[in-house]
Amino acid sequence: MPVQVRQIAFLLFWTAFSFGLTLSPALISIGQAGIALVGIFSLKSDLLGKNEKWLSIAFIAFFLSGALSYFYSENSAEAIRKLILKLPILLFPFFIFAFKIVSTKRIWLILIFSYSVFLPAAVSVYNYFLNKQLFDILILESKPLPIEFGYGIYHIQFSILMAISILIGADYLVKNRSKRDLDWYFLSALTIFNFIFIHILSARTGLLSLYLGAALYMFISLKKLGGKWLIYGFLSAIGIILVMTFASSSLKNRLKNSVEDFKVVWKGQDPNDYSFALRVQAWKNSIDLIKKNPMGVGIGDAESSLFNNFSSSNPRVLKDNRKNPHFQLLESGAQSGIISMILYLLIFAISWIKFRQNNLLHSIMLLLFVASCFESILERQASVAAFAIFATYALLGTSYSVNTVDQNTR
Repeated sequence: MPVQVRQIAFLLFWTAFSFGLTLSPALISIGQAGIALVGIFSLKSDLLGKNEKWLSIAFIAFFLSGALSYFYSENSAEAIRKLILKLPILLFPFFIFAFKIVSTKRIWLILIFSYSVFLPAAVSVYNYFLNKQLFDILILESKPLPIEFGYGIYHIQFSILMAISILIGADYLVKNRSKRDLDWYFLSALTIFNFIFIHILSARTGLLSLYLGAALYMFISLKKLGGKWLIYGFLSAIGIILVMTFASSSLKNRLKNSVEDFKVVWKGQDPNDYSFALRVQAWKNSIDLIKKNPMGVGIGDAESSLFNNFSSSNPRVLKDNRKNPHFQLLESGAQSGIISMILYLLIFAISWIKFRQNNLLHSIMLLLFVASCFESILERQASVAAFAIFATYALLGTSYSVNTVDQNTR
């Protein structure tokens, strides 16, 4: 298949994937399958570098650790559903081959994805201002602002997508600041609006992952310019955060609610009706289950086992609040054991250690890791697909050639 045909196909599937994240789960499946198919047709056009192979092996091994736990899952139907859900992890090597053929089309990838995030964010922010008084009260009660678009994507998932769009948009704008054509200005507008919207929608997981991912990106970038620029960057970032906090009443209310949440955790009070306090209890419950089952309880049985384990680990948590840990490392451990936890961490370790010159990859993987500490991002379709695909984008979506960087390690 000619390269031009594969590039057009990739862009079509990328559009389906990007808009499918909020519009339709079916479009997500079509998009990611199509991108993987483009990668399969591109297998003969390029080679994986040594470090790309190691990262691919880590992704595949992590998936296989979950697949192995299928054999001791009592609920085989749920186990199969989970494995199908996590197929993007297995497809990671094919995503690499697919992204390599569109290295000159990065601006289109970023514009399509940024706009696909901007549109539902704008609709949701408009809905917030229409019902501002009610929503500000609900925020103080630990309730999320709804994403009024498409099939109703979970608010934490959407905040993670917004954080990714802002970071990859800012990366492109910085590295192409001398270009400044129409596309550059359009992307600037989308990135700025998405930055404002994420603070209004005020999902803590997305904000925290964005801040830490951006902080690492800024530190690595400014460190090359000297300590003075690091100080300027740090002070500027603090100033922006303070301005956004004072300008957004929803964010101020979310911070007030967070303070109350932390007080409940610190004092060991009743965690019911406090989202972060319930997360802490879910973490403790997961750790207790993993201690009892070092190989995991099976990828199909984790949810029921975690629920039942609350009876012994923390019976004061009401049944309606006995949830999964919202922490991917612990969720993987409960499903498939300690080995699966190690393999999950290995994905991040290879990304940070083996690709030392890839600032964007380091920052995106930190963003995803932080997000995974407060949300089980590999247990929902939109976020597991985003995890594999945007890890690939960050791996190959930089301004330099990955093959050039990696050529001495083949």
